Amino acid sequence: MKTIQEGSIVMHFPADQESTVFYNPVQVQNRDLSILMISLYGEHRAAQIAVRQYQNTLQQQQQQQQQQQQQQQNNKNVKNVAPSSWKEKVAAFEKELDRSQAVQDLLRQDSYNGLCILDALAASGLRSLRYWKEIPGVHHVTINDLEAAAIERAQTNVIANDLENDQIKHNGSNRSNNNNNNNNNNVHDSSENIKTSSDGHGNRRPRGIRLQTGDATSEMYNSRSTKKLRPGFVPDDLSWDVIDLDPYGSAAPFLDSAIQAVVNGGMIACTCTDMAALGGSRPHTCVGRYGAMPIPKAVYLQEMALRILLQSMAVTAAKYGRTIHPILSVGMDFYVRVFVIVRDDKEGVNDLSLKLGYVYQSTHCQSFEIVHMGRKRGHVYQPGRALETNCVESGSEYKVGGPMWTGPLHDAEFIQRALDRLSAKEDDQAKGRGYYSCLKYLSTKDRLRGLLLSCRDEIPDAPLFYRMSDMSRTLHVSTPPMLMVRNALSNAGYVMSAYHKDPQAVKTNAPNQVMWDIMRTWYQQQHPPDSESKKKIPKSGSVEEKILSRPIETKIDFLKPSNSNSGGRSEETQEHVARFPKNPQSHWGPKKAATGGNKRKASELEQP
Repeated sequence: MKTIQEGSIVMHFPADQESTVFYNPVQVQNRDLSILMISLYGEHRAAQIAVRQYQNTLQQQQQQQQQQQQQQQNNKNVKNVAPSSWKEKVAAFEKELDRSQAVQDLLRQDSYNGLCILDALAASGLRSLRYWKEIPGVHHVTINDLEAAAIERAQTNVIANDLENDQIKHNGSNRSNNNNNNNNNNVHDSSENIKTSSDGHGNRRPRGIRLQTGDATSEMYNSRSTKKLRPGFVPDDLSWDVIDLDPYGSAAPFLDSAIQAVVNGGMIACTCTDMAALGGSRPHTCVGRYGAMPIPKAVYLQEMALRILLQSMAVTAAKYGRTIHPILSVGMDFYVRVFVIVRDDKEGVNDLSLKLGYVYQSTHCQSFEIVHMGRKRGHVYQPGRALETNCVESGSEYKVGGPMWTGPLHDAEFIQRALDRLSAKEDDQAKGRGYYSCLKYLSTKDRLRGLLLSCRDEIPDAPLFYRMSDMSRTLHVSTPPMLMVRNALSNAGYVMSAYHKDPQAVKTNAPNQVMWDIMRTWYQQQHPPDSESKKKIPKSGSVEEKILSRPIETKIDFLKPSNSNSGGRSEETQEHVARFPKNPQSHWGPKKAATGGNKRKASELEQP
């Protein structure tokens, strides 16, 4: 048996890493990021409730004023004050609101009982216990896993961290101080046996930690909300504020139930490690799981994996009149992870075809085109329009991938708040003041800061990216410096950013023509046609010859522009932090799958 300390939690796990429950240090950054994002979501939720309460207060004041005016003037025709007259007050209140303090203020109100979190595939419960201890304002955490051995290990970790008094017994109440009995009847309860809160919160779950052996989809389907509440209203049923899906492999089997079980305005944090499918090595499997075709060996395969996952979530949510709003979508190590807010939004569902699309990838060069599934003309939705049959630059056929999510991957404002939290004063973090209490447990703050800075600076409306080294390889020329490419795009009136997973990526709103004009100009500078020593003649009929034979239609200037329009931050103003840090140790990757009897075999995980 080994013991480790991660964040605020001590964990005991078997020394045999081939056992049912194991510990993977690769996922520390994943868990740290989740704690940060869920903490900020709790702050976001508290701000919504505080704004709604302020609106109610204004409305009550308005009604009182009207009643006083009627009594004084005895005039029944007193005009109501239009809601727009106090929209400015609400906006000012929201702008000045201290979101971190709003959480603490709401927790002192009887009408608010904090976040209810489901860790649907919890394994040892390390993530769940960190949520309970480190995230301010958590009311309830359910630690669920299909394997009894995993829940038994989670129970051991509950005891090791002196959290028995916070554990919910089989009858729905907390354990007593002297009840240390590790009885399976107490640990392995089911959703049908959970008793609801008796503290004035209707059918809301009781405060504490619940351990449960059970099927995750069954738990989530049984937690579906039957009420339609607007954001800012506190639910009083068994639905979840936050659902965390972190399976070994694909999350596809759990998406339908999770999207139904989360509250209106709730968050889903979802991980997928089946990169063989999402990345294109097994495209048939990806179609079966996510209903989308990846582009094998594409330079942007990791970003496309994120967009395929978001597409699957968006289409699933649309079935129930819901939409997704991605807060953060990242590729980390060997997996992808997304944080999305799910909302009841029928009008947004109507616009879904505008946020989905296909990628047309040239088979012989790096050119690609994004074609949206639909378009809108006035109030009429129409099918999207296909491209020409062949690539304009190389004359080759297109291969088609998708559908995929073409909307933004991130919420820049949300990410900036996360960066502000990570940049909080060290004394506030160390002393755990207010909402900064979770930060003192994050051991990967520097890596998170680099990741979030890269995500914040990404262009939101430029799906996928180019890689200049690959374009240079096609033309058999050296790769132009990234700064010169940025300058050329800015001078031509386009924007550019990197991609958080690939330091050589070029995300831009410039079309293929402009990108190849940059390369053609660079080629001519490296191999001037009037220089016998440097002159180079492409092979007849080659892709290189076809691309170089096309005229340069864009004025390309590699000098630094006077007024930068790069879309990112200038070199002088960028924060000095490693955005693409090296792996902290060798053999940095996934562990083998758990060996429990209820777990699917690895061979089954690779089947559609």
